[in-house]
Amino acid sequence: SQERTLAVLQKQAFRVTEKVAAGLESTKGSVQVEALSRKLLESHILTITRIVKQLSMDIQALEGQLAQRDSVTSGTTVAVQSLDQKNMAGIGDLRGRVACDASIVKLSADMSSGEQQMIRLQKEAAELRSAVDVRLKELEVK
Repeated sequence: SQERTLAVLQKQAFRVTEKVAAGLESTKGSVQVEALSRKLLESHILTITRIVKQLSMDIQALEGQLAQRDSVTSGTTVAVQSLDQKNMAGIGDLRGRVACDASIVKLSADMSSGEQQMIRLQKEAAELRSAVDVRLKELEVK
């Protein structure tokens, strides 16, 4: 509606300008023509003043909208930065957990290997005891 109002005011201003120009060219020096021209010129000035006021209000409205958008953009930027910081902290936690998990896996493998060695040594000790028992019995028999 503001654009339509502005367009109407502009059309009126152009019509008044044309009337003033036509009046000045048609009859020069006539008192009635000069009076009419002055009235048209005053009307033209008022129309131009209305157009300028309307444009000024439009500019103020746009400045308000821009300020609001800037505020929203600023808020969005802060929110994105906050999320980014939380994500980075989460990634750091995950890296720590992965490193811890890798250590657990390594320790588990080392423990499993140690258990296998212990079982092997127990079997070896049992075999040696059996061999010693057999020798003792042979010595007792001799």
